[in-house]
Amino acid sequence: MLLSKAPANRTIALDVELFAIRLGVTKATSFDIKHIILITDSLSAARKTVEPSVYGQAHLLAIIHALR
Repeated sequence: MLLSKAPANRTIALDVELFAIRLGVTKATSFDIKHIILITDSLSAARKTVEPSVYGQAHLLAIIHALR
């Protein structure tokens, strides 16, 4: 079981969802895999992972770097 902790000051639920997706994708790409299936209950967070907006840009860049 993977347990990760990161210090955070004040966050909103979307930030937490983006961070969880980021952790999952970066962990999954550390193995030799061909496909990633993302299962989430937050469709807005899943959309933000591929949307190049200012909000959540640090998570987006980390995810894209891992997928590259």
